[in-house]
Amino acid sequence: MKPNVTLNFPWGGKEVSSVCSNTCLYIMAEMEMPTQHRVFDTDDSDFESPTFQSRDLETLEQSNVDGPYEPMEADATNREHETEQGGTRFSDFIPLDFEEEEAVEEAIRRSLEEETVQVPQESRSIKTLTTEEITGIVKAHSEMVVTEGFRSIIVSRRNVWTSAIRQFRRPRFVESTDMLYVTFASDENTTEDAEDLGGPRREFFRLLVKAIFQESGAFEESPNGFIPRLNVSHVQNRVYRTIGQMMSTIIVQGGECPALLSSVVLDYLLTGRMFDIRVSPEDVADVELRDSLKTIDQATTDDDLQRAIESCESWRYQIEGLPNPVTMDNKDAFVKNAIIFHVLLQQKSCYDQLAEGLECYELLPLLKENLPLRVLLEMPKVRSDLTADVVAALLKPSYSLLGSNKRPKEELMVVKFRDFLNSVQEREVEECLHGRTLTEAEKTFLRNLNPGHILAFVTGSSRVPAVGFQPSPKLSFVHNENKDLPVAHTCSNELEIFVNSKNLADNDEFEYNFLVALMNGANFSAV
Repeated sequence: MKPNVTLNFPWGGKEVSSVCSNTCLYIMAEMEMPTQHRVFDTDDSDFESPTFQSRDLETLEQSNVDGPYEPMEADATNREHETEQGGTRFSDFIPLDFEEEEAVEEAIRRSLEEETVQVPQESRSIKTLTTEEITGIVKAHSEMVVTEGFRSIIVSRRNVWTSAIRQFRRPRFVESTDMLYVTFASDENTTEDAEDLGGPRREFFRLLVKAIFQESGAFEESPNGFIPRLNVSHVQNRVYRTIGQMMSTIIVQGGECPALLSSVVLDYLLTGRMFDIRVSPEDVADVELRDSLKTIDQATTDDDLQRAIESCESWRYQIEGLPNPVTMDNKDAFVKNAIIFHVLLQQKSCYDQLAEGLECYELLPLLKENLPLRVLLEMPKVRSDLTADVVAALLKPSYSLLGSNKRPKEELMVVKFRDFLNSVQEREVEECLHGRTLTEAEKTFLRNLNPGHILAFVTGSSRVPAVGFQPSPKLSFVHNENKDLPVAHTCSNELEIFVNSKNLADNDEFEYNFLVALMNGANFSAV
């Protein structure tokens, strides 16, 4: 059969051989050149293929060339112009002075080069967006999909998962795209910081992420991140869809990202191509199964392989289609297909429900259009804690006017606050308080304290949300001799430090006051 052709590649002969890549079809054929072109050899051609020199084409009158080819409407001048502007000549594919076997080999070589180059280019494109660019995309999307109204939700801090799942199962609650207005049951009879202007919502989202992965029973952790755990009751009650809706809401409404999913989970959610995903034993959550598959994967002799296979006797015959018997030649296929079954295929209903839930706020389509945004859900390869420098950069001091008598004291308080942050990061606070007799509760708290606690104390979120903080966090100063403990206003993302003789003193008073404030604000600082 003859393929459809362009003006630049008229077909005039039968097919001899062809090679197909992802992007091109290479065909060797006996051809009759178009009548308006004749090939002339030249020593200094203006055009060269990537490897071999080609030959120029000169335009001739049709009457000078015999052949069955019928002239096309476009004249030769227009045809050459089209070629210069981006058209493709046959010599772009295979140089004209190739023999048939050489041409086929060249086509195969170029095809393989194309296919090996495409993957790195795609991988590089995933890393092109900066944190600021990702924040900008998510923030713009949030402004489009979140409506201006409010949805009230009351939550128990001690039972976050139970109270959240009850709310998100209400059809009208989920159908609404209004901003959540969060009230904690313990705050109902209080007035200070009870109104949700952002802080309670961020705190709820942070606690909800923790509840989804640790309390819901819907996930299990592998070395590469969390994967869905098959739970028949959850599938029946569509809990995985609800979790997807929760994750979408968290991301677009300013919560810290639930970036704890395994890369395998994201690969399947974004592509749907289960058997094209690159997997490894590290994607398996079950320790015994993971170790068995590792042993098979690393076997170098037939004896080692057979001993490793014996550890799989309890399950391998229950999976139809696995290689049997397992040999050194097919052990890689055995390991890959076993992983796909245990991690993906067996839980497909969970993945499908999760994907359905992530359609909420059009989040999943956004991720598919902007692959770098997968970091919003994917556990990073190297998980790094929030640093003292990041927290310090976020909490910008709101100084008095330069030249004011208050300014030097405020600057000194900033120095002490930065020192405290660094002590927290380096686990040195207990040493700074060596002159005090600390309680066991205080010692335990200090052992777990990190800069994320400080940010959570101020904003309700232990990490920077995908949409950023609104308003921007700040460090403010109150000159008052009667108050010592720092105060956090989570709705305005503001940390108030009291400037007085006690906190300014060259001792550990400021550090201890901060510890007391954090422990009493444990609802926010218990990350």
